[in-house]
Amino acid sequence: MVIGQTIQEIAHTYSSKTAIVCGDEQITYQHLHENVRRIQQQLVTTIGDPHQKKIAFLLENDVRFLSLFLAISEMGAIAIPLDPKWSSHDLQHIVTDCAPDLLITAHQIDTTEVLTLSLDQLLQQPRTAFRIKTRSEYDLFYIGYTSGTTGKPKGYLRTHSSWIHSFSGSELVFKIKEEDIIFAPGPLVHSHFLYAAVHALYIGATLYITKKFNAEMVFRTLSTSPITILYLVPTMFSALYNVYEKKEQPINTVKKVISSGAKWQAPLKKKARLVLPYAEVFEFYGASELSFVSVLDDQGNIENPESVGSPFPGVEVSIRRPDGTEVDRGQIGKLFVKSKLTFSGYLNNPLATSEVFHGDWATVGDLAYIDANGYITLVGREKNMIISGGLNIYPEEVEKVLSTLPEIDEVVVIGLDDPYWGEKVVAAIKWRLNQQLTDQQLKEYCRQKLASYKCPQLFIKLDAFPYTTSRKIARNEVMKLLQEKLEHQRT
Repeated sequence: MVIGQTIQEIAHTYSSKTAIVCGDEQITYQHLHENVRRIQQQLVTTIGDPHQKKIAFLLENDVRFLSLFLAISEMGAIAIPLDPKWSSHDLQHIVTDCAPDLLITAHQIDTTEVLTLSLDQLLQQPRTAFRIKTRSEYDLFYIGYTSGTTGKPKGYLRTHSSWIHSFSGSELVFKIKEEDIIFAPGPLVHSHFLYAAVHALYIGATLYITKKFNAEMVFRTLSTSPITILYLVPTMFSALYNVYEKKEQPINTVKKVISSGAKWQAPLKKKARLVLPYAEVFEFYGASELSFVSVLDDQGNIENPESVGSPFPGVEVSIRRPDGTEVDRGQIGKLFVKSKLTFSGYLNNPLATSEVFHGDWATVGDLAYIDANGYITLVGREKNMIISGGLNIYPEEVEKVLSTLPEIDEVVVIGLDDPYWGEKVVAAIKWRLNQQLTDQQLKEYCRQKLASYKCPQLFIKLDAFPYTTSRKIARNEVMKLLQEKLEHQRT
């Protein structure tokens, strides 16, 4: 079985069933299948034998994005979605790195050595009948790129098998069925939402997407459409909650919320009960390289809400010391996983791949511990660690404490170079509405919850945070903003 292969069967069985809704546009499974087949024939006209050919595309979030992705995947080629939000420099780097056999874009990119068409030009190509060759579940079907907030974006390689096994786990844990109406209102270039969309179509569910995330519009869709499953990231819920506060109108149809991308802090997660009173809340921890690692369900939210849950089905987790030996329960170490869900390495980057894989085990450098009940708690990421006065500080721990203050909307803790401390702990804070505490109040609160050396030495207000495509706060960009603010204050 390969990604996209079920579309024909679903179209035959449920030809008039709605497959995708995007704003005013909607398409049935029959029309989706016809679109996929037509695009495949036009791709064959353009590039010949498609087997494991790389096809990059820079498109907006819409039905055509998914039609093209499914067409590429099902015919045995490799889809490489590019993000319109990337800088021209990053786009040029990525196109050079992946060296696609075809680039589909209406944007201006310096691609003198790459065959480039707009999507309209592709859809005007004549159609060439072809017979799909035998495909293997171990073939690559997708190359995604990291958002590049901590260096050059890296292309991560995915086989059909890794997602097919993930689909099985999703259906087991989240009880997703073909009767569900699934809403994935985030960017399809982000693997969380692309996975949600492709899985929905793989099982024959009805999928809702949006061209762009707009909290008011998404809230309206949830209020007027029979959505049963909602995928989001915590920053999206925060925006939806702000809309709810104005309307005080709960969403009653949603039965499951599936969140990832960052830890959903407990105070904000509790508010999900107000907005989505009948929804079971799932929060999973994973990575583009690892796929699912653990899941926190309703029971876990009662027993250990600060954790990221228990291992996902089919995933083994090991917490290890620097020498590779396992730590005892409750001790902090680097988290490793072994499963059939992991990626196949980074494109053109064997050194970075070797840093992830250690035999059959893989790690992205997250530090964690497992408690006596098997719940995994993330302490921080190795690369984010601050060393101040010779002591290790995990900014995620400080952020967790500050985020419990109701006046704070979002917070990021950064280590800035300091001639005395080595690194100085600085908290960037976005306040909720017009609420604000003094630095002294913040310091006193931190001292009650944290060791003194972990307490931020500076608190800086930001009106807005920069985000990655996946709606994570871009730490490197925040660091630049803080440095600029401090430099401006000095001058």
